[in-house]
Amino acid sequence: MNEADIKQVLFTCKSQDPDAEVDPTGLYCDNLDVIEFGKKIALKEREECIKFVKSLNHLVAKALHDKRM
Repeated sequence: MNEADIKQVLFTCKSQDPDAEVDPTGLYCDNLDVIEFGKKIALKEREECIKFVKSLNHLVAKALHDKRM
């Protein structure tokens, strides 16, 4: 994942205070729900991994996709 992907995940996360401002550079969010952020990052990384594996072996990618986290 690149920096833009991580910032996009950050912007989709809820904060503890919905009215709180989020830094537009995506660098700071004092009240970020870190559990939600971590889960979303892990899911995005999993998607990227499956996409890479699919380019090498479709059967392995399907098995990885079908396996639940």
